[in-house]
Amino acid sequence: MLRVNQIEVAYDRVQVLFGLSLSVERGEILCLLGRNGAGKTTTLKSIMGLLPLRGGSVSFDDKTISGLPAHKMAAKGIAYVPQGRRLFSELSVRQNIEIGLMASGAGHETREYALSLFPRLRERLKQRAETLSGGEQQMLAMARAICARPQVILLDEPTEGLQPSMTSMIREVIIEMKNNGVAVVLVEQHVDAILAVADRVTFVEHGVDAETVAVSVLKERPELVNAYLGV
Repeated sequence: MLRVNQIEVAYDRVQVLFGLSLSVERGEILCLLGRNGAGKTTTLKSIMGLLPLRGGSVSFDDKTISGLPAHKMAAKGIAYVPQGRRLFSELSVRQNIEIGLMASGAGHETREYALSLFPRLRERLKQRAETLSGGEQQMLAMARAICARPQVILLDEPTEGLQPSMTSMIREVIIEMKNNGVAVVLVEQHVDAILAVADRVTFVEHGVDAETVAVSVLKERPELVNAYLGV
């Protein structure tokens, strides 16, 4: 479904990705694991068209999408929830959700589905996004992405800094999306969380895909985590 083939990416003169490849299918959760600075967030931004490629390609359903701007990626069914949420803080919860609906042309049914996943947001539709708690802001960021009716969703550390109850809710929604056939690429640092939701793990090291394994393999070989994360 989504194929990333040997991409090279740089920030000005500093190269960060050196021929990284990955793939994810419908109804699959692929997790990117690696040390800080390994290139995980850069990978997501590159897929989304927020950073230009110096080499390699990105394809979606066997069609090359490299070079498309981010808004056209969204129109093709790829959604991105960045680290730090990036909400429209001065707008209300309702308005943030409506922006997601505009990206897909979806209507009331999609909005109700998103709110059913995050019922707390229904109670806060009139609140400005900046007044929400950190966990509620993460819910809103994901709800907005879901309203775009994505076929692929890119999630950058969606549970970072959240209390356990919020973390559990976010994980349940990720699994719900997988069960609905959405392909998920997840950057996550908590190994226990990965073992609970992911199908495969790609270890990113020094800007390359060092190794990709099934989660079942990772459970049998915990030394892989020590080798790539140094924990």
